[in-house]
Amino acid sequence: MEHNHHYYGYNRNPLDVNQLAEFDAAIAHYTKTEQRRRRLDYLREAAENISKNKGMLNGYGWLLIPFAIIPVFWGFFILVWILKKNQGSRMENQLKNALEYWGIHEVEIDAYVSDEDYLD
Repeated sequence: MEHNHHYYGYNRNPLDVNQLAEFDAAIAHYTKTEQRRRRLDYLREAAENISKNKGMLNGYGWLLIPFAIIPVFWGFFILVWILKKNQGSRMENQLKNALEYWGIHEVEIDAYVSDEDYLD
């Protein structure tokens, strides 16, 4: 059974291998150098989104602190903490898998970002 993931509200994971392959197909007509630059841009944006999402998760945790004085909520806090840890690990693993898929080292993204910032 084929799943239709194009319905309203569905957020595709940009670091999924299928999405990376679709991106490769979309940039196939560019030169190898241009393809690499576009992949670095893609991964840099994904890394920025991961950082932003982690910040939102941390902010959500801080909002719940006032409820920590009520013991009834302690089980909920433990669950939120576990889910936050798992989500953060999952996002980082997805980025590592995408880097491996394209054969790009994380240092290359950092160098690319700093070179691009220098040119601005």
